[in-house]
Amino acid sequence: MSENITKDEFITLIREFPDRSIHWLLETPENVKGLLLIVDRDLANRIDYKRLERLNQTFILDNFKKLEADMLYIAHFLDDSGIANQEIVIYILIEHQSSVDNLMPFRILSYITQIWDRQYREWEKDNVPIQNRRFRSILPIVFYTGNQSWNKPLEMKQLVDLPSILERFIPNHEILFLNLRNIPSDQLVSENNPFGWILRIIQKENASEAEFANELKLAIENLEKMLSGEPKNWIKLISFILAFITHRRDRDQHSRLSNIVQSIVEDKVLREEVEKMGKTMAQELIEEGMKAGLKQGLQQGKIEGKIEGKIEGKIEGKIEGLQEAISLGLEIKFGNDGLTLMENIIKIDSIEKLEDIMKALKTSKKVDDIKKLI
Repeated sequence: MSENITKDEFITLIREFPDRSIHWLLETPENVKGLLLIVDRDLANRIDYKRLERLNQTFILDNFKKLEADMLYIAHFLDDSGIANQEIVIYILIEHQSSVDNLMPFRILSYITQIWDRQYREWEKDNVPIQNRRFRSILPIVFYTGNQSWNKPLEMKQLVDLPSILERFIPNHEILFLNLRNIPSDQLVSENNPFGWILRIIQKENASEAEFANELKLAIENLEKMLSGEPKNWIKLISFILAFITHRRDRDQHSRLSNIVQSIVEDKVLREEVEKMGKTMAQELIEEGMKAGLKQGLQQGKIEGKIEGKIEGKIEGKIEGLQEAISLGLEIKFGNDGLTLMENIIKIDSIEKLEDIMKALKTSKKVDDIKKLI
């Protein structure tokens, strides 16, 4: 793997993709800029991204429930002359839930006050003079990736039941909002930023294979042009794409779509990186699949063994677990060629033979190597 993204980091991305992938991308300042360019171009161009600092803070609410801010940064804001003389906080809340959270304005307001409370306590701890105490401006962004339509304005007054004459007493704060499912694809890449092309791929999650493949080709071509001098973020974005294919597309499409990525990349060094990532990802999925299949089979065997009161149930469960693990490994590694062997695999009732096949599957490069063992 690349010196910029280690093998362990890539494996962690594969294993924790549903919960960590967007956060992982936004740990890179260039991708934070890409997000801001989509939601507010003028504000995006007033941030000094070279000095963007990620903050890891945990907030404790009154009910003692721990809440971790999704993404929190200290940023230097540029004045009209381009001088960065003021610090602000950028807060990005990534909302993956499909259902709309009508209490979102209250959640954001709660987080804002907690951020300011943390700053206040720092003043107290450091004995900052009263005249020097100024809260940082906070730029809140809600990044919604769910499928449900979200059209309600993010305003506190929508949550309060009171006469209109009292509305002026309700806290009012603007929230930048990106609804990934509703925003036009062209708008995502209108600023020619790499992160926008990643979001376009996410938008096509449920498209046909042909449509997704076309979007994939377009994204890879543009990413390579944009990031020819920035290999670190290029590799990070390509890593995300490969993991996205694995987690969001049907299994029989994985090899075909991954091959598209590899075939389009023109730079030899970058293409080699894609090959390494593909091999690492395939091996990890095979091993994880085998473990899951074997575990499921063993658990079923224990249940059957208890019911029957015999050791045969446990043995049968292990055989089924091995068969399932090998079948999954064959499908992931060899696609349709591997599928042709499954009928023979389920006829094998020797634990020793199945274990030999599973060991060989981890290192074999050709499906013929497995055929010889069956």
